[in-house]
Amino acid sequence: MKINFLNRKLSSESSLLNNRRFMRMFTAYATASFGEWFDAIAIQIIMVYRWGASPVTLALVPVAMALPGLILGSFAGVAADRFPKLKLMMLADLLTGILTLVLLTASHPYAVIPILMCRAAVSSFIMPAHQAMTRSLVREEQLVQATSLNGLVNQFSKIAGPLLGGMTLAIFSPQVCIGIGACARFASASLLWSIRGAETKKNELLHTEDSFHEEKKFHVDQEAVDAAVGSTSVWSDWKDGWTYLFQQRMLICTLIYSVFGLFALLMIDYQFTMLLREIAPDRESMLGILVAAIGAGSVVVMILVNRVGRLSYVIGLGGGYLGIGLGIAGLGLLQTVDTALYIIMFAVLIGVGNGLYMVTNQTIMQKESRQDMVGRVFGISNTVVSVVLISAPLLGGIVIESVGVRTTFFWIGCTIAVIGVVGFVSGSYLWGEKSKREKEATIKRTESA
Repeated sequence: MKINFLNRKLSSESSLLNNRRFMRMFTAYATASFGEWFDAIAIQIIMVYRWGASPVTLALVPVAMALPGLILGSFAGVAADRFPKLKLMMLADLLTGILTLVLLTASHPYAVIPILMCRAAVSSFIMPAHQAMTRSLVREEQLVQATSLNGLVNQFSKIAGPLLGGMTLAIFSPQVCIGIGACARFASASLLWSIRGAETKKNELLHTEDSFHEEKKFHVDQEAVDAAVGSTSVWSDWKDGWTYLFQQRMLICTLIYSVFGLFALLMIDYQFTMLLREIAPDRESMLGILVAAIGAGSVVVMILVNRVGRLSYVIGLGGGYLGIGLGIAGLGLLQTVDTALYIIMFAVLIGVGNGLYMVTNQTIMQKESRQDMVGRVFGISNTVVSVVLISAPLLGGIVIESVGVRTTFFWIGCTIAVIGVVGFVSGSYLWGEKSKREKEATIKRTESA
């Protein structure tokens, strides 16, 4: 019995990489993430180093990208639960690629902003659909692995994209970087097209040969869900999503806790270019190095989490914010004479914290949500983040113009670190108890043994 259980466990752990549909979607996500960082670095370099944008003007960029998410975020979640997810992602990728090409026509910061708004409106449909599709393609015990893999590819893109983008900027031009970003979106859509039939074969999404009854139950339940979705209105689904979220203590506690840290972080998240212009004025490439170092720190954490297969919610969220805060505060203390080594060191610390926070937050949203609610939960989360994105960057830009960029970074970093400590202290109440799903999984494993 124990040998059979061990064999099933090993098969379960390895089947994620053998899941061709998930890996195709994973590759599409990786391609799009790579292109996204590629053109993001180009836009920031153009605006700050070439066009001389002020902190407030630069802060308008994340605000412009957040406003569509505020309006469409929760409805995008409804769309992810209601319509074919792969087709939704394909269409969004195609339109995002076209709008990225339109950026090539911009010649002033205020010409970039409306284009970015349109692109963000289209992109707001991608994340809820991607998360909901992941939940459909992956077994529950593999969700942490799937989430960490998705996070890993984002962070690997954060390493490669900015570095290669900086090299391309030095050799060619920002327009080439933006063109590569658009091509990445078109490639992502092509990869998703290759698995377009995955949603019509739900009975093949369970990766065990000896689970006929479970598979049949899943099939019947899913048909019931589909019928229910088809018979309700979008407005009703939207309200049901909010009602469900407020009934789940762990989900709402996670969302509220995350908002406090995100508000402080997003005050300076788009201002790293301003900080580097002050402490490394003659090194445009340092932005790519800093972003790559943050990505490297996140990658290390996500590889470890992926190998372990689980992560304490308290350590993930509390420790994540603590690492981010200490790294940002450290950058705020640097002077012009300091070497790039210190910038890289604090950037890696930020990345470690970011990796912990990101994997844990997405795992909670997926694992603690009912399968037919995953898209709506992520859509609502994106809406809340968009609310923060509208106010925090502008406030951060105003504060930086008033007291200076280094002072702002130091005190914002200290604030985020304190929020991390609060997470450690109160974590046993917020996330310490095992969820119903975790308890059921533990009982099932015990019975199998």
